[in-house]
Amino acid sequence: MSIETGVKDQFKDPEWGAKTLGQVSLFKNFTHQELKELYLQGRFEVLKPQVAAVIEGEPTRGLYIILEGTLSVFKTDPEKGSFSRLAVLESGSHFGEMSLFDASPRSATVTAESTCQCFVLEARIFTAFLESRGDNLQLRFYKTCAEELVDRFRKLNNDYINSQSMLWRYAFRESN
Repeated sequence: MSIETGVKDQFKDPEWGAKTLGQVSLFKNFTHQELKELYLQGRFEVLKPQVAAVIEGEPTRGLYIILEGTLSVFKTDPEKGSFSRLAVLESGSHFGEMSLFDASPRSATVTAESTCQCFVLEARIFTAFLESRGDNLQLRFYKTCAEELVDRFRKLNNDYINSQSMLWRYAFRESN
């Protein structure tokens, strides 16, 4: 599915790519030079409308950054066997970051809504890049990951508390 034809020249510029990668929170502690070198490790995919970038349950491949276009994220409803749309992702968004940590299968299906140009960084290439740069870069990356995980966990806790509070209010209102 990797298609270099049709990729805009702007996206092929490592300087532009470094700025783009710098907007991904996981890479916030990378230097501009490291981001530039990392961008050169990736590849481009041009997706036509209704084409799946990744499919729930398939093996993990890597991180996607949407350079241009719109994609939707779908999750299978196990009870109904149908898809539920979870999110719409636009230029500048990314998905697949969990695949940089483990080889678990994809947790959702992501499908192009329009013609999309994506930057793809495969997990095995990213791991080799980190290892080739030494402990300092690895430490900075994993520290950032831990901070991101803590932030997501806190948000999840708040969402859980809020949803439980709403359920209890509704339950008490219905019983009166």
